[in-house]
Amino acid sequence: CLKKSVHFKAASRSPAKPPQSPSLHMESDGEHSPPHACGAGHRASHSLPTSAGGSVCVSCAAALLSSASAPSHHVSHVLASLSLALADPAFLAPLRAAHPRLLAVPLVEALAGAAARRDAALATQASDLAADLASAVGPPAASELVARLAHVLSSGSLVKHFHMLHCLGFLLNSIKGASAYIGDAVSLFLNLVNNLRLPSDEIRGEILFMLYKLSLLNATPWDNICDNDNVDLSAVGKSLLQLSLEVLLKTQNDAVRLNCIALLLALAKKEAFDILLLGDLSLIKSVEEEESTQTDDVPPNASIIVLFADAVKGSLLSTNLEVQTGTLDLIFHFLSSDANICVVLQTLVDENVADYVFEVLRLSGNNDPLVISSIQVLSLLATSEEMFKEKLAIGFSTLLPVLHYVTEIPFHPVQSQVLRLVWICIANCSGILSLSQEEQIACTLTLILRRNDSGELGMCSETFALVCSILIEIMRSPSAHDIQKLPSLIEEASKHAISSTLPHAYDSAFLVPHSLRLLKEALIFCLEGNTDKISVKKDLEDSVIEICGTYLLHWLETAVVDGNDDETLGEILQIFHIILSSTCHNKQLKFAEMLASSSWFSLSFGFMGLFPTDHVKSVVYLITSSIVDKILGCKYGETIRDAYVYLPSDPTELVYLLGQCSSEDFNLASCQCAILVILYACSFYNERLVADSQLLSSVEQYILLNGGKFPYEIAGSVMLTLLVHLYAFVRGISFGCTIQHSPEAERTLFHVMACKEWDLLFIRVHPIALKWLFQKVELLEPLSFQMLNFCRTFCEDRTVVLLNSSQLVDIKMVAELVFSGETSLSSLLVSLLNQIIKDGTEDEVFSVVNVIAEILVISPCSSSHFTSSGVIDAVGSIYCSPYSSRIKTVCSLLIFNILYSASAMTVYWEDEWLALTMKLLEYFNSSLDYTSSDQEQKILIGIFCLILHHSASKVLIEPAKAIILNKPLVSLTDGIIQEACAKGPSLLQYNQETDFGGFMILILQLVFFSLRSLHAILDPSIDWQEFLQHSDNTQFFSVVGIPCHDLCRLMHFGPYPVKLIASQCLLELLTRISDQRSYLNAELRCSAQYMKSIIAVIEGLVLSQDSRVAENCGSCLSMILGWEKFGSQENMVGRESKWSRLIMEEFAVALTAPGLTSKSFSNQQKIASNIAVSLLKLSQVPEWLTSLFDSSLISGVVGNLSARNVTADIVKLFSELMTKKYLTQEHVVSLHNLFQVSAEDRSMRGVVRSRSCRS
Repeated sequence: CLKKSVHFKAASRSPAKPPQSPSLHMESDGEHSPPHACGAGHRASHSLPTSAGGSVCVSCAAALLSSASAPSHHVSHVLASLSLALADPAFLAPLRAAHPRLLAVPLVEALAGAAARRDAALATQASDLAADLASAVGPPAASELVARLAHVLSSGSLVKHFHMLHCLGFLLNSIKGASAYIGDAVSLFLNLVNNLRLPSDEIRGEILFMLYKLSLLNATPWDNICDNDNVDLSAVGKSLLQLSLEVLLKTQNDAVRLNCIALLLALAKKEAFDILLLGDLSLIKSVEEEESTQTDDVPPNASIIVLFADAVKGSLLSTNLEVQTGTLDLIFHFLSSDANICVVLQTLVDENVADYVFEVLRLSGNNDPLVISSIQVLSLLATSEEMFKEKLAIGFSTLLPVLHYVTEIPFHPVQSQVLRLVWICIANCSGILSLSQEEQIACTLTLILRRNDSGELGMCSETFALVCSILIEIMRSPSAHDIQKLPSLIEEASKHAISSTLPHAYDSAFLVPHSLRLLKEALIFCLEGNTDKISVKKDLEDSVIEICGTYLLHWLETAVVDGNDDETLGEILQIFHIILSSTCHNKQLKFAEMLASSSWFSLSFGFMGLFPTDHVKSVVYLITSSIVDKILGCKYGETIRDAYVYLPSDPTELVYLLGQCSSEDFNLASCQCAILVILYACSFYNERLVADSQLLSSVEQYILLNGGKFPYEIAGSVMLTLLVHLYAFVRGISFGCTIQHSPEAERTLFHVMACKEWDLLFIRVHPIALKWLFQKVELLEPLSFQMLNFCRTFCEDRTVVLLNSSQLVDIKMVAELVFSGETSLSSLLVSLLNQIIKDGTEDEVFSVVNVIAEILVISPCSSSHFTSSGVIDAVGSIYCSPYSSRIKTVCSLLIFNILYSASAMTVYWEDEWLALTMKLLEYFNSSLDYTSSDQEQKILIGIFCLILHHSASKVLIEPAKAIILNKPLVSLTDGIIQEACAKGPSLLQYNQETDFGGFMILILQLVFFSLRSLHAILDPSIDWQEFLQHSDNTQFFSVVGIPCHDLCRLMHFGPYPVKLIASQCLLELLTRISDQRSYLNAELRCSAQYMKSIIAVIEGLVLSQDSRVAENCGSCLSMILGWEKFGSQENMVGRESKWSRLIMEEFAVALTAPGLTSKSFSNQQKIASNIAVSLLKLSQVPEWLTSLFDSSLISGVVGNLSARNVTADIVKLFSELMTKKYLTQEHVVSLHNLFQVSAEDRSMRGVVRSRSCRS
């Protein structure tokens, strides 16, 4: 980018041939003529041959060039001739060998003469020849030329010596070490500086280039200080800086600007101007008026810095990228000097240089060198934040595209500087940014962190720190909560920041605190703002908590082993404390549970041992107290916060303190309370700070020495409750082990429990501790009182929730203890029930019964424990007392649950159940009102059903008889059924949602279980055919039951549940009648018309869409058809039934052409198959059935069968057809082959299934 002035043009190397001068002797005597003296008498050796056969006398040429009186055209001719000769090897070789310096001085004199004549063309021609001579001949000629030219230019005005300046500049630029040939470099330098005052841009450009080359060649006064004792370097530098800046300010020529900038840069690197900007500010406040003749417009007292600021503005606005880049580099080096930087910065900022730099940056088009230089300058200006922040705020919009550009390039040179500028603006002028700009910045920075985390784009440590800082400042801005996408961006950014640093803490030790601060600020950002804004940031909050549970907690676990820094530990613990103290209650509980279940208590003592400082100790105990508050409730953490100053950092010392007497030392007593809290909290997460034996010994020692006495500042009941549970836990875990305990300590604690106030429900209970307590018979009395409180609380809230605790002391825990059978809890509850029935209130009775009932709902198998404890008698006494229906309903539910889950042992005590059943029947009959929706009546009927159900297994026989033979219940059943039958078709509307429909369904269920019970306990005494009586001869039954025709009415008119239960009852009756007829060989006593009506209802429901109703009716029909004792009329009914014929025809179609049958019938094929078998078994098979199952139909059926669709019902059907000789030999052979293939296929599938199960 450094070059000479473009206004200088080289002369033509082939000018028109001038007239020959008589004083120049050039002869051509033939190719082989030896050289001879010229006509001027010069020696023959000065005549140098040419390739053309002639010769050139260099002495004549030198004389002519040196002659001041020689005509210009003669001089031009000589210069042209010499130029051509230098290109001729025949001429050049002897010139190099014999006369290398001969032409140098004449050429300089020719240049001087051309300058004196102001002949620019001749000067150009001479300058070009000098350059060619130096290049062709080499150092001898070049050194002479440089020395002579430098001597001429070392003094006087250079206004006429433009071409001489150009020539010397060319020589200095092209010849290595040319500065060594300069005789007096200082004089030359000073004269050049002095001539910078000349007004010509061309001359000043050449002078600036010369000065630049001298600076590069170390030929300035500052490079030879020892030889320049008489030179005032400060004055020279001041003058040079002043004049150079004036040139830069005035010129519009980019070439001159480039030379000036190059010079200033070279001298700035030599620190040539530092003396002007240090200490004595008078040197930079004004410039003396040294020459009264200067014609520029610069004020005589202008500040040098102001002049510098004004000078660079024009260059910054140049369209030449080299000029712009060089100017920016000049500003950068100017600001990087050891000068009084504050004054310089203030002046440049005041003179609006920053605005020009921002404009360059805006128009740069992301030109990388221009971007780098601009950002470097702005970064230096930004060191003066107070003065620069206003300019930065104005130009901030220009930085955003640059920010996006530099972040796309890995390790861009000014990436961190751009980020620092952005950070300065956001930190000092946050109100300037719009919401879209803040969102854009956050999006760009999140992308950086994402690409860094994935390994796609690396970044330096400073960049990472600035990214985190900028995001933190954005979150702190007042408008941050209004940026819609900011929570999601921060969520991703914090996750990538943590995942890229914390797992690699050794390699990223500097970065970890920055990523943690970003995470902490993200958490604070979540918790700030109004409720609506906080709810929007819920995902961010959840993400932060998740990060804490993964990366941060993992770091803590490794910190104990690896010994990482305490600064990182402090940051992490601060984040944990914010979560535990400021998030919503549920998240606090969840996070506390997560920490506690991750061995927090062991880790905490590891931290205090690894970093034995008061700060770490206080923070660790603060977190521990917060965790305890959440997992235990009741503000137990307060005891730790009050005593943490005195608590030791070693768990062994903790346990030692617990075993001391604290009656006279309040601080020790406070510590012991805190220690009890910590030890009990550890018990829930299987953490052992010390050995179990040592723990038990310390707790017992505490009990013996202190006797349950606590400082008056601490609630005694609260701490006694915790002590009871801790002791019970320690004893529970040592049960069955060889750990010895102190009976005296146990008696002391039991005495305190009996005398002092404590609350079982006041604290989170460990199952082991609770189990041990309920195993101790000595504690039945105090525990009875605690369980009564539990029952009261449970009935109020249904759950017992500890205040500020994540643990529920709920009914489930109690149910599990009862179910285990290892405690006396069931006996305690029954005993408590008996006691409060005598002495307690109705609410207390209700609460205890309700708890027992709920236990049985949760754990049905616990019924045996309660029945063996006498709960049946206790509940039965309630029905004899004037308690409200609320209590009796709960008692009924309790009895129902006992019977529902009862085993043989549960119902073994039949006398108790009989007494209870009689009380229930009496209570039921006295409060019966089936028009209401009373839940209690439904439960009682359910109890009766369950008693009848158990009686079928030969247990509870007497209670079942009491139910079946209960006349009010029999009358009730008959009345309900008659009323239902009387409703006719409208019965369909009375489903289980209606009061009558629901009660009717319960009665039907009672009848069903009654029929099954009758068979089991009174079968010899029952004439089952009494249920086949005509409605005109209705008589009341002595047992709970329904006649068949009423069941048919219910099946025909009733809704689906009624149809189902009635069909099941009818099937049960017909089964009992069939069995009794078969056993007694008795005939039916009902008429054919009666049976015909029953069969008609049954046949109609065989095609019911409900498979269970259809199956029941199909079984009933098959059973009736199978009665062989029918008279002739009954046989006629079965043979002439059109419904049976329709069913069989549908069945035949389904077997031969499955695609033609209706969808509803496809589900009833099994039923139809059984009916077909029953019809075929008749002594006289109906003719229509014989014609239906002809040979062609059977052939079609056989043809449609395959190994996949052969069922047991089909096999039975063909077996009966073969018995009746409906099958031909061909049918038999085909079926035999089919069944054999089917058997093999089933066998193979069984093997596959067996192998699959084994796999």
